[in-house]
Amino acid sequence: MEWGLLGGERLGGKRRVRTLSLGATVRFFNERAVPGLGGVWFGRQVILALLGIHLAETLRREGRGPANIAAANAVEALAVWLTLSRNGWPRDARLPGYLKLQQHTGGEDPTFRHAGSRAFYVSQPMRIGTRDALPMLGLVSASSRRFNSYALTERGLALLEATCPRARTPLRLWAGGGSLPVRRKVVVDELDPRRPLPDRAREILREAFLSGPEAERARRREALAFVEGLRVRPGGHTAWDTRPPEISDPAHWADMRAGAALAGVMEAAAGEGPGSSVLGRIEARMGAAGLRRLALGDAVDAPLVPALELLRSRAQAFLATGHDPSPGRAAARFCTDCVEADAQTLVGRLVARDGRILRLIDGAILAGTAFRGRPLREPDPDDAADAMQDELPEEAPEETVPPMPEGISRRIRNLAALAPDLRATPGDAEGA
Repeated sequence: MEWGLLGGERLGGKRRVRTLSLGATVRFFNERAVPGLGGVWFGRQVILALLGIHLAETLRREGRGPANIAAANAVEALAVWLTLSRNGWPRDARLPGYLKLQQHTGGEDPTFRHAGSRAFYVSQPMRIGTRDALPMLGLVSASSRRFNSYALTERGLALLEATCPRARTPLRLWAGGGSLPVRRKVVVDELDPRRPLPDRAREILREAFLSGPEAERARRREALAFVEGLRVRPGGHTAWDTRPPEISDPAHWADMRAGAALAGVMEAAAGEGPGSSVLGRIEARMGAAGLRRLALGDAVDAPLVPALELLRSRAQAFLATGHDPSPGRAAARFCTDCVEADAQTLVGRLVARDGRILRLIDGAILAGTAFRGRPLREPDPDDAADAMQDELPEEAPEETVPPMPEGISRRIRNLAALAPDLRATPGDAEGA
């Protein structure tokens, strides 16, 4: 889970996301942890996005170019499909769409147009996680945060040349309506999302990661040093009370701790994990009873009391730290709402902040457009209905991440997974 963005599955085209009107605050805390990293957690994720942009630029110069998004989606889908097909359909978090892509095993390669469609591949491709990172790394120039506005820089092109020098021409021919080569081992190898980056590519990516304005660069440098230090520290680092030696700025650690504390409050308010939350319990109760409307006064029953108590306890703990760097103290204002003694008032505030799964209208709780209402349960990865909703992992797999403090930003966890693709070879400079 990325701090505070609660609930991520798709239902009938509606994405269940409870931001509780704190989306900008969540983004702020993530930026304070690892500025600009976005949702990147392995090197080839960046390469595939760049390859899509490069392909779109090349085709546009020839007068027949698609938008960046269409090209990047098609390249990513093809890369995942080719890798799965060649290797016996292995399960891997870097290969989303496992079940969906198995519907396309008829022996023919997908066309460029088909590969870029939602009918072929996942609705939330890995490309989305690169949107913030590509400009930060200086791999693209951008007039806005829109992916379609991105243009490759010299650094971005150099990174592509270091990773996939031979795949680009076959991809251009494929995108123009041609066929992929029959002998394609080199192409598949260069597109395989699981492959580590070559030494030269790691040098370029590390230099990019450690560049930029000093304040942001310092936080990225120390965050990287922290996760690298965990590799040689038995048991990792799990205590918030002890700042690790790699993080020299007390404010950096305090910001990450505050973000984690806010995530805990939001999880208690609206999360969907084991034990569930205040809003999760209300939704499940309505669903079990077949209700689309529940009077606010009837929502606060005895089974809801433990969830309310947990929420108040976590909110009070956040306020007790006295540290809230968020703009307008939005985090503290939310936590102040959550320590409200009157349960009905508290529930009403939370439902009003939701507005999509549950809505507050005229003193009643109504089912919103993303209402599910099923009894609470853990998603089953072997259940096709669950797996087909959205096969993109929200963060790096647990086995790739050493033990860390509870609730730490997903960006720190993702950086730990990305670190091998940023690892310096002997003689590398630290970047400027």
